[in-house]
Amino acid sequence: MSSDRRKTAADRTGPSAAFGSARAPRSTRGQIIDSVVGAPPASVSPDVVAENPENPRQDFDEDYLDSLARNMREVGQIQTATVMTRLAFLVAHPEHQEAVPPEREYVVIDGHCRLRAARKAGIDLRITVDDSSAGTREDLLAAALSANHFRKDLTPIEEAEAIEALVAFHGSAAAVVTVLGGTVNDSWISTRRALLKLPEPIQERVAAKEVPIAIARKAGSLPPEEQTAFVEEKMAERKAAQDQKPKPVRGRAAAALKKEQPQPSPAVAATGTLPPPEGPSGDAALIGSQSVPEPRAESPASDNADTAVDWTNSDAVVAAILERCPADAVQKIAQGLLDTL
Repeated sequence: MSSDRRKTAADRTGPSAAFGSARAPRSTRGQIIDSVVGAPPASVSPDVVAENPENPRQDFDEDYLDSLARNMREVGQIQTATVMTRLAFLVAHPEHQEAVPPEREYVVIDGHCRLRAARKAGIDLRITVDDSSAGTREDLLAAALSANHFRKDLTPIEEAEAIEALVAFHGSAAAVVTVLGGTVNDSWISTRRALLKLPEPIQERVAAKEVPIAIARKAGSLPPEEQTAFVEEKMAERKAAQDQKPKPVRGRAAAALKKEQPQPSPAVAATGTLPPPEGPSGDAALIGSQSVPEPRAESPASDNADTAVDWTNSDAVVAAILERCPADAVQKIAQGLLDTL
């Protein structure tokens, strides 16, 4: 084993590339992007490129940057800037997560001056994506799927393609579950893989969140010639059900409706006692002495059953479901949550 292979990803990445020593134009990360979201661009807006927090250079010659910006605007950018994708950089340098915000898709490794000059010139930055120092293609796929921080930026179709690549590499869905450290299960994997059996137009609607995962998963289990018709039928049923739901009244209409509702008299509101109706004094006295009954005191068991659940606390939610629902209902709830993830 070579000494380079014994180094960590961060060691191999270093504070910056050996300024001027760009690597191969197609990296292992390039293969990942090819399989998940297509080939990387040859140029991007400098606004989506972050500066490397590990760069030792902190002071830049503004006169040189102005001259470089003029040259790049008039002549063009001769040498590309070497960048890493944000995912690959954070796999190698997780301590810099706060320094590289999600809107920055790349991190410059070699070409900080070219990046700043492109910003000054108002032109796109020509780049070469090289993620090889962050690990293998499978390392990055696993990192992308095992961390929610990265997964939230992926569409369901991108997740499905990444899962399919991992299953092909590791041999089975069970092996992928192990590789991902239990952050997903077999059901989640099978749901995502079913999406890849759908025709491309349906996949695009799933990626755009126009078609729910539950409908898409069931469609993926059908013969290809029935999938589109099934999705359209279920989406029509879903729209009809939504149209039948009463629309909430808000704003001025809600205020006007509230004014139209009868209001209790001040005496009733203050005392809770119904006023005596007109009639014989004896009956009036008898009725007037009747008051609105006091609510019954709840038993301890009822208090426990009606205790508010903190829906932001996963442990509290699980405990409430297990306490209040029978076993078959718990299983349906669990499957429903898996289908929507």
